[in-house]
Amino acid sequence: SLTWAAGRGADKKQAQTAELSRSTDNENGSGEKSPPKRERPRSILVNGKKSSRPARLSVCLLDESQMREEAKILPASPKKPDTDNGAASPSTKARKLQRRASSRFAMNENKVIVQKLVIVMVGLPARGKSFISKALVRYLNFLGCPTKIFNAGNSRRHVGKAGIGANFFDSSNAEAKQIREQLAMECLDDLLTFLKEETHSTAVGILDATNTTQERRKRVLDRCKQEPGIRLIFLESICNDPEILKNNYDLKLENEDYQGMDADAALNDFRDRVRKYKDVYEELEEEECAQVVGHSSGFIKLINAGETMTCHKCRTKEDEYGVVRHITGLLQNVHLGRRSIVLAQIGETENDRAGLLGGDSSLTDLGFEHADALANLVTHLEQRDKKNCYIICGTLARHLQTAEALKVAAATEGMPKRLRTVLKLNRLNELCAGALDGYSYKALQEEYPEEFEARRQDKLNYRYPGVGGESYQDLVMRLLEIILRIEGLQSHVVVLCDKAVCRVFLSYFRGIDMSKMPYSPVPSGVVIFERSHTGYAEEILDMKGMHPALGSGDMIEQLGRLAS
Repeated sequence: SLTWAAGRGADKKQAQTAELSRSTDNENGSGEKSPPKRERPRSILVNGKKSSRPARLSVCLLDESQMREEAKILPASPKKPDTDNGAASPSTKARKLQRRASSRFAMNENKVIVQKLVIVMVGLPARGKSFISKALVRYLNFLGCPTKIFNAGNSRRHVGKAGIGANFFDSSNAEAKQIREQLAMECLDDLLTFLKEETHSTAVGILDATNTTQERRKRVLDRCKQEPGIRLIFLESICNDPEILKNNYDLKLENEDYQGMDADAALNDFRDRVRKYKDVYEELEEEECAQVVGHSSGFIKLINAGETMTCHKCRTKEDEYGVVRHITGLLQNVHLGRRSIVLAQIGETENDRAGLLGGDSSLTDLGFEHADALANLVTHLEQRDKKNCYIICGTLARHLQTAEALKVAAATEGMPKRLRTVLKLNRLNELCAGALDGYSYKALQEEYPEEFEARRQDKLNYRYPGVGGESYQDLVMRLLEIILRIEGLQSHVVVLCDKAVCRVFLSYFRGIDMSKMPYSPVPSGVVIFERSHTGYAEEILDMKGMHPALGSGDMIEQLGRLAS
């Protein structure tokens, strides 16, 4: 390899690093030498042109053996053609890739940085507090940060106060007020216990209650001050948009308090409850956080679910690399509008049919038929809701071929023929198998049994060897920006993806814990998510003509079960 740096006065943009040799996968585990490689010229690229003696460059050549000793990596043998439909030849010997544990297994930053955060929701009923709370839980757990909601309303219903009338929430009702205060503080105690039990990672507890008065919020602050190392953030949701409020009121009537109740009577009772809270509602003020000496607290104020966001004392020197930055990032994108999120797997490819891992092969006839079926589904969805669909896909050949079938929207009743917006992002490409890309599954198991077993034992953190090799943990970080973009879209969105990427998205929207993500099942049909009071409602459609590919991970799991 060639390592160089631009000299004084050189244009840094013109300085590009070039590889002169590869330091991976040239020997087998037994130390046998691979066939000698053709010597490459010692040159680098500057502005896209080869130059053997670039100006103003400081050059340092490293011997290949020194590099291997430094990295403690022994390269593997080059791939050999498979015989007998992907089966390894009888003379094939098992090989071993010697590499560092830090290279083989990924690390989650939330298991390294330990922080305890309390988020206290503030706001009138039906202002999206529960939806925002569930969005935070879904997102933070997806990142591997243990997060849990402690809902005062659920505690009230558990003690037999479900379906109680609006008078229970009247501030002049001293007995009811005492019950409400007691339940809220019990929720807070449970929350703090949860944070104490998460001793080896960052953890977040969310107190989901109205907390509409300064008196209540001061009690919460004083209780948190008694626990060392607790960081507190108030999160106030204010909503004055009539359309959002109407939608929120309709969703609120789905909860347990109004089950089996006449819709009009339930709506009138709920509006009366909101009026009771409005009588005593006090919006958050900066002084509420400033008065807490020696305790780290701040607030976030959301207006109309992200239309306006104000942060006060959310960033501190103590936790500038903490979890709060993820929270503010999500809140800038989350909204309360109704829309559909469609997860659609790519159809069968030539490599899928041949049983090969990864690659960039084209769709088969069944794959093209699958793409046409997806196009019909998207047209139906647009016609039903009179709302355009936004298409997101990767940059591999199979993604582009599928997107080609969807990019033109045929004329339908009430909607003219047009081109759909198609966004092609390499971040949406399938999980990369690195140096093992293109192997048959049987050859992978027979030639690299140690790698095969390591992935089977820890599918979340196992990282494929070689350049570009990824783990599910790496895939999660790669997809974060796309997830936030999807959360922020107000139109329908169709995500075209392969099996592993689809599994990650499903785990996010279903709220599946990160440790269970790699093993969660992926349905063969298209999955549609729509907003509900509890987060997202899920619908699975399996239309005629759909032929999604059997993912590589599933084939490897099947081999693992057969081996055991």
